[in-house]
Amino acid sequence: MKEFASIDIGTSYTRVLMGRMGDDGVIQINGAGVSPSQGVRNGGVVNIEQTVQSIQTAAREAELMSGLVVEEAVVNITGKHLKGENSRGVVAVTNRDRVVTESDVLRVIEGAQNIRIPADQEILHVLSREFVVDDQSGIRDPIGMTGVRLESEVHIVTAGKTALTNLRKAVNAAGIRVTNLVMSSLASSEAVLTSGEKDLGVAVVDIGSGVTDIIVYVDGGVFSSATLPWGGSHVTQDLSFGLKIPMEAAELVKRNSGCVQIAAVDPIEKIELPAMSGRPPRWVLRQEIAAIMEPRMREIFELVDQELVRSGKKNALSGGVVITGGGSRVEGAASL
Repeated sequence: MKEFASIDIGTSYTRVLMGRMGDDGVIQINGAGVSPSQGVRNGGVVNIEQTVQSIQTAAREAELMSGLVVEEAVVNITGKHLKGENSRGVVAVTNRDRVVTESDVLRVIEGAQNIRIPADQEILHVLSREFVVDDQSGIRDPIGMTGVRLESEVHIVTAGKTALTNLRKAVNAAGIRVTNLVMSSLASSEAVLTSGEKDLGVAVVDIGSGVTDIIVYVDGGVFSSATLPWGGSHVTQDLSFGLKIPMEAAELVKRNSGCVQIAAVDPIEKIELPAMSGRPPRWVLRQEIAAIMEPRMREIFELVDQELVRSGKKNALSGGVVITGGGSRVEGAASL
């Protein structure tokens, strides 16, 4: 069995998973570790030393649970520096029998990458959406088909070079080799979607602490992706300011008593806020908490909606929208 590890460096928490993959492709999770993230802001590394400590703490916990050692890992990447763009490549099928081969597929995908990329960006993913052989479209795997012209539709994701360098540096300094970097929304979609949903057309909205990642599938392939610099921590900040309590207390209130729909809350239900700084505990209406949380969450969803409209495929999402991530785990989020 092949051993593996993955690292999710988020704004609030750093998580490490360890396990083994059998010859049948089935993954067995043997260990998990979590540590509060230090040195990460809005999904990006801003302090390498603190990020290293978070990674090492989570890795040690996973190692103790699994009995394995983290030597290399697949690592997620997110942040507003990620950019998604669609591109098309075209090549002639050159072999004598006019049969599409693997080399033809590689050539057409390489040709689709000939786009202008800013000097401070580099390609992270080239995700093939569909192939066209002569006039026949909607092809997932063209190898073995006959034709004279091969086209590819791809979604290219680029990432900021500085962000990539800092992320790799932090993981390497923790004593772990990065085997691959994966866009967070792509990883999330693999976890929560079925192939049928991707074929129908579906969007995944991953609401993290510092950012919200969006990825749109149409006809089974990635059509667009985006990252918004707002997430669950911004709801917590609003609660902290509105209720005049520390961020830690506001986070507990959000998790235990929060709701993002005012109309769904009993108007006479009260919640006790903890004592702090010598002041006694006090009571607030739970509807008051919802009145603080709903506008921010509504704003996040409206910004998501704008991205779906901008993609041009909002009306093609027969599979709807799937929300996931820690920021979505609050009462009323799905109905809002």
